[in-house]
Formats: sequence, C-alpha cells, structure tokens
Amino acid sequence: MSLRRKVLSTILLLSFVIIGTYLILNQLIVLDRTSQTLGEYDYGLTSADVEVLVEGTGKQNITGNTVSTNVKIKALRWNNTSNNLAEGREIEVNEYFVVYKNRKVLSTLFVPGRSIYGMGTSYKRPKKGEQRIIHLKFNIETKQYWIMPEELVKK
Repeated sequence: MSLRRKVLSTILLLSFVIIGTYLILNQLIVLDRTSQTLGEYDYGLTSADVEVLVEGTGKQNITGNTVSTNVKIKALRWNNTSNNLAEGREIEVNEYFVVYKNRKVLSTLFVPGRSIYGMGTSYKRPKKGEQRIIHLKFNIETKQYWIMPEELVKK
C-alpha cells in the first residue's frame, strides 16, 4: 500500500468518524431553555375542554418542532370532549414549548443538538411524580391534547 493510499484512507476514516459523531450528538443533545423565549407569541383566552389531576411521568417526546410529555391521569374533574379519559390511563399531551436546532440559534454554525424554548407563558412541565391539576384543550383536526397554561384559561 502506498503512502498516498494510507493518507487518503486515514482522511476518509476520520471524516466518517467526525460526521458520525456529529450526527449522533445532534440527536442526543437536548438543552432545556424553557425559561427563555425566542420570538413573540400572542394567545387569546379560551375555555378548556378537560380539567384533570395528573402525575408527571418524566417522559418527554420531541417530534419536529413540537414538544409533548406523558402524564398519568389520577382524577378526572370534568370532560367536555367525546374522548374516553379514564383514571390510571397514561396519555401524551402537547406543551407550549418549541424546539430549535442549536446551529440556527447559536452564532457557531456547527453546534450539534436542539434546544427547547418557552412560548411566552408561565407553563412548566410536570416533573416525575409531581401531581397537579391541569386544563387540556383538544384539537379536533390533529386529535391531540394541549396543556393550557393557567393564564390562557377562560374561567
């Protein structure tokens, strides 16, 4: 094997290692910046569809720019939807957070990972084992529940 082939194969191997490491880190790194907001969001007051006592499971799901969490229903206060929500059931609910890729928000171009930012509300995710009463809004088109921040719930 000539010196030129060894150098070329070493450069190729290093390139694959660097690119592979970046791609793996890009999926694994998720920074919690929910106390910060990028952009301005304008919401109106709306009535909730469901009031429920839940327990946080600590499971966080990121799909595209949407953040959701899984919660376990402890007690159903009231339900104005046709969906059957039962005590003890675990459901996935969307949160008022948004996801940005770090390379788009940071000045350095090649920073891997994503960051979760708030959307201008006081909403905080229920921690694992934490119980609290939340209000849910059901989106008929997407068939998803959204946790409503307290300041957006019309009483």
